[in-house]
Amino acid sequence: MKPSLTLSVLGASLVLNTITACTSASNNAVDSGDGSDRASVPTQSEPSTAQSPAATPNNQPEQTPETTKDSEKPTTKTDMISVEGEKSEVTLKLYDELSQVFTTYFPKDDFVAESRGSGADTGSIFYYNVDGNKNKDVYVSISFPTWANNAEQLERLLTAKGGLVQKNQWQMESQTKEVPYSWAKEKILYKQPGSSENILAELYIGEMNGKVFYVITHFPAEYGDGFAPRADFILKNLEVKG
Repeated sequence: MKPSLTLSVLGASLVLNTITACTSASNNAVDSGDGSDRASVPTQSEPSTAQSPAATPNNQPEQTPETTKDSEKPTTKTDMISVEGEKSEVTLKLYDELSQVFTTYFPKDDFVAESRGSGADTGSIFYYNVDGNKNKDVYVSISFPTWANNAEQLERLLTAKGGLVQKNQWQMESQTKEVPYSWAKEKILYKQPGSSENILAELYIGEMNGKVFYVITHFPAEYGDGFAPRADFILKNLEVKG
């Protein structure tokens, strides 16, 4: 073979090898670049199959309806009332607006119930409702104060100087521990001096399930025959939560 032909063959072979090498390097570079992009760009992770406890049925806190005896109480019930010697049937309505504190029943046609609360006193007041007219001077009030730890302390604070009794200018008429309600420790009867209606205020000191409270029935003496037996339903059905 002539030297010039040999050089031509070798040159062609060298060019072919160079092209092959460049093509291989280019392909490798493309593959490497794709991998780099996937690593540097944040990828959205696949949704987790594990749900939060709040959404997972097996982990949900049980949405158990209240099964205490309070929730089992009927919203209304009937009872018998005796007014001036005459007996009749009366419909009582469940009061559970403050069921975490107490429940009771009241004659639904004879009272308007309102809840009230503050940082120092929580409770409800039942205004006497005569012929559709709410009388704010005739009521049953149930109060759970935070400023007393036991029945004895509560009584002292209510009757002390500057306490509830003095503020209302009530004058004590009688005091007894013989009370027909299991929660009542004592009953104190007061009169409102200077009142043309001869206002009476009965103060009950109560304690039940670790809670101390007081109840006031406030009414003119002439209302006694009609008001007292109706207020009695509220007091005898009173149940305090522990």
